[in-house]
Amino acid sequence: MASTLRVLGRMASNAVGRRLYPERYLLQDRSPRTEILRDGLFSVKVFHPLPVSRVQIEGETVAVEQTHPIPLLLVPPLGVYAWIFDLMAERSLVRYFLARGFTVYLIDWGKPSSHDSHLTLQQYALDWFPQAVDAVCAHSGQTQVSLLGYCMGGLLSLIYTAARGRDKVKNLITIASPVNMHQMSGLIGMTSQLLSIPTGVIKRITGQQLSMIDADYFHIDGRILSVLFKLSQPMATLSSYVELVKNLDDDEYVSQYMTMNEWFTNMPDYPGATIQEMIQRLGLANGMAQGCFNVGSEMVDFKNIHCSLLAFAGSNDAITSIGSASAVMSVVSSNDLTFEVVAGGHAGVFTGSKAVSTTWAISADWLALRSD
Repeated sequence: MASTLRVLGRMASNAVGRRLYPERYLLQDRSPRTEILRDGLFSVKVFHPLPVSRVQIEGETVAVEQTHPIPLLLVPPLGVYAWIFDLMAERSLVRYFLARGFTVYLIDWGKPSSHDSHLTLQQYALDWFPQAVDAVCAHSGQTQVSLLGYCMGGLLSLIYTAARGRDKVKNLITIASPVNMHQMSGLIGMTSQLLSIPTGVIKRITGQQLSMIDADYFHIDGRILSVLFKLSQPMATLSSYVELVKNLDDDEYVSQYMTMNEWFTNMPDYPGATIQEMIQRLGLANGMAQGCFNVGSEMVDFKNIHCSLLAFAGSNDAITSIGSASAVMSVVSSNDLTFEVVAGGHAGVFTGSKAVSTTWAISADWLALRSD
């Protein structure tokens, strides 16, 4: 009886606590780091070396290795916070790559609001991104970097490498990055295909283009973005909540759930001008799949990419299909190309419970051979 009461007491405490004091449960963004660059919302950070010889990552003991010379720059997508690379200690991609011997840097796109709807794809990929790579090279003393980009972060990495970084990027990893947007899963891919024909006809007849519409109309509030993301995998959202209820007496489980849920619930706004350009250049025109497209007034040609490239797709990704992610293989000029399909959905392939033994391990092994 006393044991049952204790369990019920913990369940009640966590049920109330996670609503009133959610910050007490959040475990992300804990790895020590130093900011080496800031320009408005945008910043770059370097993580401190691990002070231990071994770390625990998802139940596996990872021995801290000797540092590889080529630094690793992590690139988050827009519409999420950069701390998704540094979740709870046992599921921190940052700590894993530190343990595997890499000097780890992170781009942080900040927290855009409705006042930042003017931010363009050019600002991110061609203005801020070069600043980030220059800062990493200066700080590390190296002339080249490795890039690891998740989702939109991978697309920004490809655009930067093709336009500005062909001599500065040694290795490039994309995870669930939809290069062929017409092959994206679900409604996004279908809509892009269906609208590409009528919009092209309208443009030829009237001369009207999406760029003539005020960017404010394309701006997506973070709360709406969160709802759209959850709707892409409704059963997964429901099942995770059911598991929370079952484990509400387990403080550690509740903290893990709250930390992961913060990713999908608390999202920053997606700037309207960037959305506008992505729809026009990358979505309707499917420019990346063609390998050549405009960003602002500049032509970006993926044939300028010659670095080693590793691309991942999730086997049951409800956003980025396997075909959408694998399209990068045919539009770059790299001779060293690797494509991997691993278990997981759009988030799981990046930082699910199995990611450490699939996506992370494959990436670290691949980079280790190319970072000395």
